[in-house]
Amino acid sequence: MTIQAEYLKRLGVDLWLPRRPLVGAPRSPDWVYQFTHPAQGPIESQAGAEKVVRNQALSAVPPEAGHSLDEIHAEQRSIAHISEALAESTDSPTKGAAKDPVSAHRVAPQLVPRFRFALVRTPRFLMIDELPTQGPQLLSDSYKKLLVGIVAALGEEPEQMSLPVLLQWPHLAGSKLNQGADEAFKYVQLTLDSMQKRGRAEHLILFGSGLSRWVVGELQAKVVSGELNLHPAQNTSYLVSSTLSQALRLPDIKRQIWADLQPVAPK
Repeated sequence: MTIQAEYLKRLGVDLWLPRRPLVGAPRSPDWVYQFTHPAQGPIESQAGAEKVVRNQALSAVPPEAGHSLDEIHAEQRSIAHISEALAESTDSPTKGAAKDPVSAHRVAPQLVPRFRFALVRTPRFLMIDELPTQGPQLLSDSYKKLLVGIVAALGEEPEQMSLPVLLQWPHLAGSKLNQGADEAFKYVQLTLDSMQKRGRAEHLILFGSGLSRWVVGELQAKVVSGELNLHPAQNTSYLVSSTLSQALRLPDIKRQIWADLQPVAPK
């Protein structure tokens, strides 16, 4: 049960349990009487549990049919264990800093960024396109046709092109999960590493200036389109151009994209 509680906690789901035996309720499952948290073992000291039980004695519900006195006492002890464990997990981040008024304040969580990318791998290139965060989730036929045309123009065989991989952030639902900018950057880097396991691409092509924050990891004041730069961690070069979505809306941007790709185009 402790594994389930930790799993639900990471998903932002609160696990609710009654704090005293409920009137007319059926007998609780066996795991309630054995619940311990954290997972390293049962709580050794029962002083806190006994104190909670004594405080609840005045309002305790008298035993009814289906509940023996031993069962009610066992359930009260398990409820006390849960309450003590929850209080301990809540207080643990501020232990040792209670006397410091500055550190007592919680650090404000990072804003959750939102983005959606399409990644395609060819033998020489790893292409990443910045997609609109709103709109159809599937790539249109015109989009795929444009992508195939760019791959062929760069001297690659379209048959060797991987299927587009959609990468979206935030990745999971849940307000209690850390989905700030740092975690988003780690997620993008793990995806890039996964797509280069069979061999590192010679060049990264970023269709969209906003990609440099997540792919390169640098907050650049100005990104120069068509300029070949060295990636600080991927041991490869990269260049930036306009998004393919823009090219589909404004045909003149296709010429600009082709001009930006000249440093890596076949001579």
